[in-house]
Amino acid sequence: ADRHMASSSNGHCPANGAKVLPGRGKKNQEKLQLDKDAASRACQKDRQYIEKLETELSNCYQEIDYLQDQLNIRNVEANIMGEHIHGLELKLTELEKFPERVRVMDNALMRSDSQCWLLMEEVQSKEEELQKAALQIEKLESVTLDMQCEIESLKLDLTTLEQRLFDAESFSQHTAEYKVRIEKQLGEHELQLQEAWKTIDHLEGENKQLKKEYLPGRAPKQSSSTGVEQLDKTVEHDGHANYERGHEILEKMGKQNEEPELIIEQLKVELREQKLKAKEDAEDLTQEMAELRYQITGMLEEEYKRRSCIEQAAIQQIQQLEAQVSKEQRKLSGALRQLQESHELADTQATEIKKLKDALGIELCNEPREGLQILLLRVLSNAGRVV
Repeated sequence: ADRHMASSSNGHCPANGAKVLPGRGKKNQEKLQLDKDAASRACQKDRQYIEKLETELSNCYQEIDYLQDQLNIRNVEANIMGEHIHGLELKLTELEKFPERVRVMDNALMRSDSQCWLLMEEVQSKEEELQKAALQIEKLESVTLDMQCEIESLKLDLTTLEQRLFDAESFSQHTAEYKVRIEKQLGEHELQLQEAWKTIDHLEGENKQLKKEYLPGRAPKQSSSTGVEQLDKTVEHDGHANYERGHEILEKMGKQNEEPELIIEQLKVELREQKLKAKEDAEDLTQEMAELRYQITGMLEEEYKRRSCIEQAAIQQIQQLEAQVSKEQRKLSGALRQLQESHELADTQATEIKKLKDALGIELCNEPREGLQILLLRVLSNAGRVV
């Protein structure tokens, strides 16, 4: 278009609108057409070039946007890296304090171990005390068994005394029956004696009657007197014989009566003595059993109270010891957990430091804190430069 305007301004086209010659005008038209075609082609090329430039410009804008995004990402990464480096610095300061913390934990662990040993010794001493108390309880149980054996033996003695008393009562009953039987026999003998006395009285009466009959004619007839004398002698002899026989029977019966009476009296005395002795023994035994029962009850109550006190104190001490042991175990487990967490934290920090060393390509083995600070400053300066 510029060239067309230049050609028109140079006089190829008349300004006054005058008519040109046909041949020249034709050439000019052809030339104009050629120029027009060339201009159109040039315009077409320019449009294509402009489109290409616009495409490249849009691509440049996109690339600029992409680079801006990448720059923002790099800025964020640099900020994150700076924060991470700051965290690593804090972790390094904590790692510097870590040996002191480990030492404190070791001291606490040693103290807890010593406390655990002391508690174990206390538990062992309490177990020994419990064993001694159990031995004392066994001794008291053996004493109680001995007392029970003595009580059983006293019961057996009481049973034997009761048996003896029963035997004495049965013997007294037998003696009473024997006495009744003897008294019955005495009654029978008394009846016989009365009959004998009646016979004697009857004979004496007959004797007196015969004397009365024969006394008036005593002088004339000696033969009759002789017969009377013989009769008197016979009567007297028979009377004396009957009297002696009755007297012997009475003496015999009296002796027989006296013997069971003496036996009965002796048995009564012995029975009375046995009863008194058994009563005294029973009273003594009852008193001894009551005293023994009272003593055993008192001892058992005291032992029960002592055992309950010991058991309660032992249970309280065991509970306290268990609470202390559980507390120390919790402390120990907490200390071990902290130690394990510290080791894990140290391992994590070592891994992060190794990753950081690998990422930055700097060896930090021979450079302690100063080299790391220089490295952090370089990274921060690079990040600021990128921003």
